[in-house]
Amino acid sequence: MAKTIKSTESSINATDLTTKTAINGTDEMSDIGNAKTTEMPTNDTQDLPDLSTDNTPNLSIPTIHICNGKLGGTGKSTAARLLCERYLKLGRAYTPIDSDTNYNVARAYQKDVVALWESRPNQSSTQQDNDFFGGSASVKTNSSLENNRDLLAEQIVFSYDTKLSYLGDRFLELIDRYQRDIVVSLPANDGLEFWLDTNSIDALMAAPAPPFKIVNWWISFGSATSQQMLVDFIHKYPHLNHVCVFNLGITSAVPNWQRFSPLPALKAIADKGAVKTAAILPWLSDPAILEAVDAGTPLHEILATGWQGRSLNPIVKTKIEKWRADNWRSFEQTGFLA
Repeated sequence: MAKTIKSTESSINATDLTTKTAINGTDEMSDIGNAKTTEMPTNDTQDLPDLSTDNTPNLSIPTIHICNGKLGGTGKSTAARLLCERYLKLGRAYTPIDSDTNYNVARAYQKDVVALWESRPNQSSTQQDNDFFGGSASVKTNSSLENNRDLLAEQIVFSYDTKLSYLGDRFLELIDRYQRDIVVSLPANDGLEFWLDTNSIDALMAAPAPPFKIVNWWISFGSATSQQMLVDFIHKYPHLNHVCVFNLGITSAVPNWQRFSPLPALKAIADKGAVKTAAILPWLSDPAILEAVDAGTPLHEILATGWQGRSLNPIVKTKIEKWRADNWRSFEQTGFLA
């Protein structure tokens, strides 16, 4: 039997912050403030495969990065932006898929596709149900779009509505046709599990030679609910690659991150090697930069040209570059970052 890791230190020591203590539960994090979150029942980990030796994706097949987390406001879009920035920095081909109805990530990294969505007229009697596609679900895709853009002519969403299940099928077709990595930004309370279940994705990932790999980047602000949802998700889909990303930059939901107390169930899964950890570091820029990001301006453009005709202060620019690099370093230690 493969030797189980003693702790998650090997997967988190690149982040010199609270990621290490977040899973291991050391005094640095749990004792400060003497506040504890409510612990939920510990799940049995016997049904999980032992992934402590190697659960990194095979780089010869496409990797599907899914920025997940179920709850709203956890930082899923931020994680997706960081992944997109990484591919652009490396000059590697990838495809961003923004399934959020606000499509803020797509506005930044897929402007031409968003323009296509917004230019298409609604032609369906179910218009009120399908407005968020920038066009009706009944409108046929335009097969003449350049570079296989017919697969992106409507926004791909993951929905429990069976009328929209064809969009999930289109996502599988997109993976097969493009044969390159994909970054998916999910909204809150999405239908991803319905797509995973109806397509038997976990069983597919357990095959000796799966056609692609999935990395589930679970963005959490530390609540017991968020942690337990991740534990349940891992038990349901044990053959996906899982990363718990602690969003250390959120202050509104968890005013003091050092009050975070990890669930024993999550620590047990981490000790078994079935989940790795990373962190999104506190944002260090000024409100104007946040405004630019919210408006859909990618970070690399802000660094290159500034915002609204205003050049960046060199110190601010250095902070942004360091923030981006430090986050990548945290993601890198999982083994899943390009």
